[in-house]
Amino acid sequence: MSRTLTADESLVLDAIRALPEQAYKLVAFDMDGTLLNAEHALSPRTVAAVQAAAEHGLHVLLATGRMASAVRTHLDRLQTPGLVVSHNGAVVKDLHTGEIWHNQTIAPSVVNRVLELVEKVEVQALHFNYDEDILLVHKNRHSDDFARDLGVALTYVPSLRHREDLPTSILFMDKKEVCEDLLADLHVACGEAFDYVLIPWNEERWQFQLLPPHTSKGHGVLRVAEKLGIAPQEIISFGDSYNDMELISETGLGIAMGNAVPELKQAARLITLAHDQDGVAVALEALMKRGRA
Repeated sequence: MSRTLTADESLVLDAIRALPEQAYKLVAFDMDGTLLNAEHALSPRTVAAVQAAAEHGLHVLLATGRMASAVRTHLDRLQTPGLVVSHNGAVVKDLHTGEIWHNQTIAPSVVNRVLELVEKVEVQALHFNYDEDILLVHKNRHSDDFARDLGVALTYVPSLRHREDLPTSILFMDKKEVCEDLLADLHVACGEAFDYVLIPWNEERWQFQLLPPHTSKGHGVLRVAEKLGIAPQEIISFGDSYNDMELISETGLGIAMGNAVPELKQAARLITLAHDQDGVAVALEALMKRGRA
């Protein structure tokens, strides 16, 4: 039995009908605030829509700021191929085979400056993120809350001073102004030796994530697409926050969620409903119904 469209869903369908003809071959999804609802869960309708897109012939790709293993449960529920763009684009990994397609690490100069900074400046949380490990030198409640929300494990170590392998990313959590001060210091000390994302985590705290230079979800997705022989204009992408900007702006059909930040909505070609209104499913269903995907 077909569903009756709501008024808001009809607006999304009308917008998709107005799109020019284009065959799409890959769809990339941000996770938190996009594919997942406010409870950090996949709705049945979203699962069905993503599976239908895969059966329709689209490559399905998850693109997240998390480490790859933190989305394994969701990937298993979707029952789609295991390729994940993680750490905001620094790592591309197939969770089913363990194959790493791409892996970048933070420059030693940046790591050393961070270690110097945290001896002078107290932050609410500081995580050194490796491919599948999150290391902390200071245990605190905020880190425990973060780990619980994302379902990941934390490892506490006395020091990282003599560790030879380099992290994939470094994550600070604190008030926005504290994160901005840290960013300013690192720019002075390290120049352009790093990239970063600065996004809100909740009403009180922001995430400031240090990344290798020229790293973003968008770059990670385009790297996968190139390997698969897929052009940027043949990609559909969904996102909601500042770290999805390149993903949305550099792919053929960038779709912002109804709950997205205003800047992302301005960059997107289309705005769907919010993550708590099955916005991903609404857009995918409409695209497939109109033969756009």
